[in-house]
Amino acid sequence: MNAVAIGPFAFSADRLSVIAGLIVFMIAGSLLAARVDNRLDRFTTVATLLGVAGARAGHVLAHAESFLQEPLRVLAIWQGGFSATGGFIGVFLAAVILWRNAPKAAPWALLPLAAGLFVWVVVTTLTDGGAAPRAPETSYAVLSSDETLAIAERKGRPAVLNLWASWCPPCRREMPMMAEMAGSNPDVDFLFANQGESRGVIAAYLSQTGVDLETILLDPFSDLSRHYGAIGLPATLFINPDGTLAATHLGEISRETIAERLAGLSSEGRKRTE
Repeated sequence: MNAVAIGPFAFSADRLSVIAGLIVFMIAGSLLAARVDNRLDRFTTVATLLGVAGARAGHVLAHAESFLQEPLRVLAIWQGGFSATGGFIGVFLAAVILWRNAPKAAPWALLPLAAGLFVWVVVTTLTDGGAAPRAPETSYAVLSSDETLAIAERKGRPAVLNLWASWCPPCRREMPMMAEMAGSNPDVDFLFANQGESRGVIAAYLSQTGVDLETILLDPFSDLSRHYGAIGLPATLFINPDGTLAATHLGEISRETIAERLAGLSSEGRKRTE
């Protein structure tokens, strides 16, 4: 799993690279503003705000039906969900505003843009974890039965592996939605691997919350977190039918992101069988 820990905070590699790029973009704009035109500082601020707003708006519009049912989730940006096209439109609008107000300063805006893109590429390259690990051969006990399950032996069907714990607030928040998504996608195996807790603690949590999960794996020593390099919880992994890792998500996840990833799994599965 491509992720980076900075002190007590854990970031997925893609988010860290975007954040680093935006910081450099704004710093470069501030430096140029002091030497060229102070409106360049305003441009980077406006471009950042419009870019983020546009990226979020693009994602929300693409999943309008889902967000209409829970409008407040539009503000839940920590779950992820951004459109590159929407972000580009937002930055483009900021550039148009700068060009209309300060046409002589507009060409200088290319420098902070180039600096931000350069840092984004560098951080993305440096945080690339290389080849993704395959599904482990280890068998894990299933909470609801005396059976064991090895993720590597589960072949022919895509899977969503959620690493969680009952003490983790974002895990608790996303769990009812995850259970709902599992019920509405019978062609996908949803596996919920508890990290580091006992049967009694897990059973008490499920009884208290009323969450109904079909397949809960017991991982008392957090082996799966180490295997996949998950440096925080929750972590959601999307696994192809052949056991290869297709995508990962660190932190609380939204139903729209799950739907997008599942569509990718289905497409990948069809390609591998053709």
